[in-house]
Amino acid sequence: TAIERPFRWPKVWETENNACYDDMFCEPSRKDRLIRRPGNTLSNFFYLFSAMIVLTSSYSRAFISEEKTSFILSDATFGTMMLILSISSTVWHGCNAMWSHVVDLWSMDAVIIYLPIRMMSLGVFVTLCKHSWDPIMASHIASAACMIIYAAHIHSNGLRWKKKHDQKFWHKHFPFAVRNRLLHSPYVQTKKDDTINSLSLGPIPLYEVYLFALMPVIHNIPSWIMAKKVYESFGSICFARILNISLAVGWAYRMTERWALDACRHIKFFGERMEMAKKNGEHIKSFSWMTLAAVLSPTAVLHYCTGITLTAAFCHARSVE
Repeated sequence: TAIERPFRWPKVWETENNACYDDMFCEPSRKDRLIRRPGNTLSNFFYLFSAMIVLTSSYSRAFISEEKTSFILSDATFGTMMLILSISSTVWHGCNAMWSHVVDLWSMDAVIIYLPIRMMSLGVFVTLCKHSWDPIMASHIASAACMIIYAAHIHSNGLRWKKKHDQKFWHKHFPFAVRNRLLHSPYVQTKKDDTINSLSLGPIPLYEVYLFALMPVIHNIPSWIMAKKVYESFGSICFARILNISLAVGWAYRMTERWALDACRHIKFFGERMEMAKKNGEHIKSFSWMTLAAVLSPTAVLHYCTGITLTAAFCHARSVE
């Protein structure tokens, strides 16, 4: 039985509903603690740090520096979405409040898509300048296009995730989990009245697996094309290497997470040893096993790596300018 603690999460947050979370992540849960999964939770500091860098850069360019570059407003929006991601992800992994999951997914999508949009918009600026447009006017057009496209994505994607939350799309399980999209999964099979489960995504096709696994490569293709064909400058090679290596490492290890390949057996081993030590009153051993599970959790590692990726990617985008 969980020990009653002085601080309790609000009941309306549905923090006792662990179905979706346990379907997604393998880090052992400490249900009697304020922060139930320290690895997945505290690793969001990397997103917070990256958000502060982006917001500080935007503020400096807007109000302090004499350098009036493009994309200040969209960069600030990007930093804000990253800040929202760090907060919502902390809440989601800390107590699995159902509302925080939709905000987490919404802000995560916004953070992922921004830099490719920015790089494409920078290509618009370069192209206009090559066609003898006034650089200031070209800068305004490119910046406005970037902001409009990004704002439209944030709005439309927010409505999409809110709709799924209202449908209780992930209240009983995590529909995106690979095991729930296998052909013989009860979430894929038809009901007795021959109708398809309304919340099902259908059997997972092989091409979708390939696309997801290759995301670190696919995500960078627009930037590579623009750098080669339009900018004629690749920017900082150092930042490019950091962002590509960190993304590849974090993404590859994250594929072992429970909702994906469910191949992180060492985390399960750490969790079993943690519980055994806890039952035997060996608190130091229990803490040690918990720390190992937290540090090596696939999602925590993804947070470390992609936090570095986002910082390096933003710096690389600025270096191209």
